[in-house]
Amino acid sequence: MRDFAAELADTPCWNREAEHNRVQRGVPDVDIALQNRAELLLLCQWIEAKRIRSYLEIGVWTGRLLSTLHRLFRFDRVAACDLGWAEDRGLSISLPPECAFLRGDSLGPEYQTWRSALGHVDLVLIDGDHRYEAVRRDFEANRGHPHRFLAFHDVATTHPGDAGVRRLWQELPGPHKLELVRPLPVSRWRMGIGIWSATEDPRVVAP
Repeated sequence: MRDFAAELADTPCWNREAEHNRVQRGVPDVDIALQNRAELLLLCQWIEAKRIRSYLEIGVWTGRLLSTLHRLFRFDRVAACDLGWAEDRGLSISLPPECAFLRGDSLGPEYQTWRSALGHVDLVLIDGDHRYEAVRRDFEANRGHPHRFLAFHDVATTHPGDAGVRRLWQELPGPHKLELVRPLPVSRWRMGIGIWSATEDPRVVAP
């Protein structure tokens, strides 16, 4: 079994600086993966167990998460959509050269054309606009394209700015739902990664 804790050791994840910036400014304003390290570790184990070979991320911040996952798994297909919010904050977006990248709105008509051209994607992670109507529209838009799993960041959040994700997650029909939630010592809020499928059980059953 791979030692993902060791493989993720050099990946900067949510930390005290990001926490401080969000409290003071409402935005993390730092070049890191905006994930709880313990939950990212669980996600990597899940990706390995489910043999995920294609990945789309909606809302990449600086690209740290996508780049890390692609480094670990070398997906056959990797893609991203982002408006460039991190760049508006003075940061850079860095993605692998083979990543198909749409710089635009995941809720617009251009996205639908682009997503159709991508074809089947094993795992789509929705981590863009966290307002309820926006995340619901992202869900509805992507469930209509071929995929195995749709995932969401901040499904267990207690931060009021992310409440829309939690609300949508609670509304999604079961039974094919999985929550990856672990404590985050440097934060007053929880995060959580939720994985959903219309047909396939996302749980990993030990052999």
